[in-house]
Amino acid sequence: MTCVRCIIAIWVLVLAGGSGAVLAQEAPERALSLENALRRAQAHNFQVQTAAAEARAARAEHRQTLATFLPRITVSEEGTATTDPVNAFGFKLKQEAFTQEDFAVDALNDPDRIDNFATKIDVQQPLVNPSGFFQRQAAAKQYDAAVQQQQRTEAFVTYRVKEGYFGLVLARERLAVLNSALVTARANRDQVEVFYDQGLVNRADLLAARVRVLELESQRAEADANSQNAADRLRYLLGIEENVTLVPTDGLERVRTDVSAAAIDVGQVNQQRSDMQALRYRADAARATARARRSAFLPTLNAMGGYQWNDEDLFGTAGSSWTVGVALRWNLFSGFENIGATQRAQANLHRAELAVRDQALQNQVDVAAALRTLEAVRQQVRQAEAAVEQARESLRIRADRYAQDLEKTTDLLNAETTLANQRLAYLQALYQHNLTLYRLEWLTERALTP
Repeated sequence: MTCVRCIIAIWVLVLAGGSGAVLAQEAPERALSLENALRRAQAHNFQVQTAAAEARAARAEHRQTLATFLPRITVSEEGTATTDPVNAFGFKLKQEAFTQEDFAVDALNDPDRIDNFATKIDVQQPLVNPSGFFQRQAAAKQYDAAVQQQQRTEAFVTYRVKEGYFGLVLARERLAVLNSALVTARANRDQVEVFYDQGLVNRADLLAARVRVLELESQRAEADANSQNAADRLRYLLGIEENVTLVPTDGLERVRTDVSAAAIDVGQVNQQRSDMQALRYRADAARATARARRSAFLPTLNAMGGYQWNDEDLFGTAGSSWTVGVALRWNLFSGFENIGATQRAQANLHRAELAVRDQALQNQVDVAAALRTLEAVRQQVRQAEAAVEQARESLRIRADRYAQDLEKTTDLLNAETTLANQRLAYLQALYQHNLTLYRLEWLTERALTP
């Protein structure tokens, strides 16, 4: 029975190992630099591709408004069979097949069936269309707005990729710190166990060392999950659909810059930033749309012309004729349709103008807040650097004293915990510092970092 259990256990381990190998193959690692990540995001990020598609759609809508100036040309073929006296008389004339016998009273009152195939070419040329002219202006401004919005989307994705990339770096660094702390904590635990067996420390010290290891193991498991989640988020930003684990090759280092509040002109930001230009283009488009709605009360003038062949056979050309003319149309009243459309266009124009003012004020608040945050995180980085050095020296001193039996186990554990926490705090401060700079770059659309 024991042998059977052993065999089963061996098979379970083999299968578990095999499944683990499969899982590892399902998510292979892929090294990635920040430069490559940014380049791939601009080509494969879904938001960037969507913005580009919207720009192409706006361009196509602008092209559609060429109908305001260009002619409409249609070709048609119509087949008719009739015994109606009026139509039969007319078809005979159009086919240029009318004869003296067709004037007979019986032939006029009760004609035989006649077949007629009409081949037509019709041309309609707009001459005066004020509403269409302003609609074309509105479409042009909408296209300009879509182009600027695409640029803003690309800038936002660049910021998000930097945030995600260094967020993954931070997660992996945090995992490395916890791994290092766990190695130290396990070594301390093993040493405490030896001292406990020798009767040099009490059971409370032993339990404290073991609890510390358990705490770090729990934190390490959480950090490992966070690292994988960060890798998946970055994979999404880069549009990588295959299941891979991204491994960043660039480290988390402090970005050096001398940017200050005096170096940033919010007024210039509000004038030049792509999304602000997009909002102004949308306001211009709304203004042109309002003019188009008002112009709907004006008359339109169109020219028209056509050439026609009639025959009793399909696509025949026995009889031919042409027609030209002009049409003046003035829609005096349409049941308040035009009035309501004009009022709605005016309301949309007011909303678009408010959007420009709203975003301009929001930019002032965001830039000022980012600059204040930058000053704060600069101080935090300096403090965190000093704290790490002090914690490292404190741990070294306590470790030496502990080896000489001059320090308690709890003091050594506390020193080790403090160093690990300070290292994590430094990494977090460094990440926040760089991320604030990247956010300022996005807010200003200026290169503030090397």
